[in-house]
Amino acid sequence: VTFREALAPAAAFRLAGHSDWRLPTIKELYSLINFNGNSRAELPMPYIDTAYFGFRYGDASAGRRFIDAQYWSATEYVGTTMRGDATVFGVNFADGRIKGYPRDYGRNGLPMRAFVRYVRGGNGYGVNHFVDNGDGTVTDRATGLMWTKFDSGKSMNWEQALRYAENLRLAGHQDWRLPSAKELQSIVDYTRAPDA
Repeated sequence: VTFREALAPAAAFRLAGHSDWRLPTIKELYSLINFNGNSRAELPMPYIDTAYFGFRYGDASAGRRFIDAQYWSATEYVGTTMRGDATVFGVNFADGRIKGYPRDYGRNGLPMRAFVRYVRGGNGYGVNHFVDNGDGTVTDRATGLMWTKFDSGKSMNWEQALRYAENLRLAGHQDWRLPSAKELQSIVDYTRAPDA
């Protein structure tokens, strides 16, 4: 469906006796990512747990690409992309990425369409509650995670980053580690954009 179509029926959607369904935020939708997926395997595996969630790849017989398995979120990008397009964040469960999709028209000039998976409850999920600890660290009370306030100050490859974290001594702590992809995504501020 188009983005506007995805937003409109949520208010009228009924399932399992509930009527408070809504389009998920990007942080909520990304929480469903299963990093055991593999779009390049001989027998591809989607990046969502199909024991619990329905999923299908893009329909090639309908002119779609195999990876056309995008899902809308309710999180609109506050800047613009491509040719000045209004953009909405979404998750592609075929290839495991967060992407910005044109809100209105795709690159072929036709209305941009994606799948919808509604959610209910948990309206505070992914809303950060940062506290500056005054010692070079920041705690997010929403997740219970403590972060270094500043980055490493230099770029490094993944192995170097692992060693850096293992050897870091900061604010009386020595149990620092690299965050998981979901943990790192949890501190992204989607209200910002370079051109906004």
